[in-house]
Order: sequence, then structure tokens, then C-alpha cells
Amino acid sequence: MSIHPGFPITARESGGQFVEAFARGLMVVMAFGEGHERMTLSQVAQRTGLTRAGARRLLYTLEQLGFVGHKERLFFLTPKILRLGYAYTSSSPFWGYAHPILGQLVGDVQETCTLAVLEGTEIVYVIRNSVRAVVTGGSVVGTRLPAYVTSMGRVLLGGLAERELDDYFEQASLQKYTERTVTDRDELKRVIAADQEQGWSWIQGELEEHICGLSVPVRDHEGHVCAALNISVNSLRMTKEIALHTMLPRLLIAAEQLHRGLELRAG
Repeated sequence: MSIHPGFPITARESGGQFVEAFARGLMVVMAFGEGHERMTLSQVAQRTGLTRAGARRLLYTLEQLGFVGHKERLFFLTPKILRLGYAYTSSSPFWGYAHPILGQLVGDVQETCTLAVLEGTEIVYVIRNSVRAVVTGGSVVGTRLPAYVTSMGRVLLGGLAERELDDYFEQASLQKYTERTVTDRDELKRVIAADQEQGWSWIQGELEEHICGLSVPVRDHEGHVCAALNISVNSLRMTKEIALHTMLPRLLIAAEQLHRGLELRAG
């Protein structure tokens, strides 16, 4: 299966500013992942939509830079690739000061806590503190999930302007993950608006059976929603009523602490 997304613009359309070769190199890096940890040249070419010759040149370049290794016929990413992720996390406005806040929150509620941002139609975990594996298979920083089916996503979608939200639904693929999953666009818009009005979002069993999420918005120094703060729980040992009573107040305090930190950094 190819992951080739097609370029949003060509070198000619950009007046020579868009470097297609660099974009193809990034596509090769993104072709690796779960289920595709080690690939042959042919597999990389197929995943990226590149020719074998093009894929070979890009893999060679990445190998010379230390980002890709190979053994016999198989290519794989090296630990050096983590530098790219570190460049983002270390430049994030939440880096450093947010970790103690989430650490305190985890200590208070004894549940897994996550900070996520919206990217396209998905949420991306930027900080995650766990006390136990809540989601099947575990989730780590960099995990991406569909926004509409998570409480963090609905909080973030609630921070969009009306036109931006319409654009999101034009691009999003709404599919059923469980019997509880809401996929009707109008119903989702109503839920998102209601969550925005009350200042928090609760989802139960829509992405995975028994997995619940309670999320609140984190606002930047201008008051705009820039992230979502979440507590993940298992419905077999936690009800919505208990979560709202015991965890929501602590979640709101942590979100306010994050907001004040962003205000201080903005100066």
C-alpha cells in the first residue's frame, strides 16, 4: 500500500521555492513505522510511490547522513532520526515546564495523562505520562489518532473557527471503531459545541471498548485553544460521575498552570 500523499504544490508553481527532492526524502523517512520497521528497496519504492532508482538515491543519501542503516537487503531507521523529533519537542512552548505539571497531575489522579495538539485531521501526543498501559498496545509521544473520536480531539476542534471546522469535516474520514463511535457530521458538531460550552469533553468506548477520556482545553497567551490535556481511564473501574467529581477539578487546575506558563513565556 502506497503512502504517497501527492505534493500540495510543485517547484514550478512555487517559483522554484518548493524543493521536491527534499519532500521525497521526507516521504522515505515517513514510510518507516509500525509494521514497516525494515523494508527492502522495492518496498520503500512501493510505499512512497517512487521509482526504485529514486528510492535508492534517497536511501543512500539518508544512510550517508546517518539516518538510515541497512543490513543485507533490508533498510531501517537509525536512532539518529530521533534528533528530528527532539528538535520539535525541545522547541515546543510546553517543553520543560509542562513535564512537572503533568507529573503532579499523574501523582494526584493515578491515571495516565496526555498533552496533545491538532495537526490536520489528527491529534498528536506531545507529552504523555503513564502510570499503567491504558490503551491497548500502549501509546507514546508522537502517537496520532483521529480527532473526532477522542476527547482531546473534540476539545481542539471546539477551538476552531466555524470555517476551519467545516474544512476539517471536508477532509476527515469518519469511520466506526466501536458501536459507540459517532460518525454523523451534524451530531459531532453538536457534541463539539456542547463540549466547548461546558469546558470539557468526555468520551467513552468510541475508539476502544472500555477506554474513556476526559479532556480540557489549554489556552495560549492570547486565549486561543492551542492544546488539550487529557486523563485516560478504564470504564471497568471508573465511572463518568466519579471522574468528573474527582479528576476534572485537578485537570482544570493543571490546564490553568499550563496557560500561565505560556503567558509568562510570551512575556
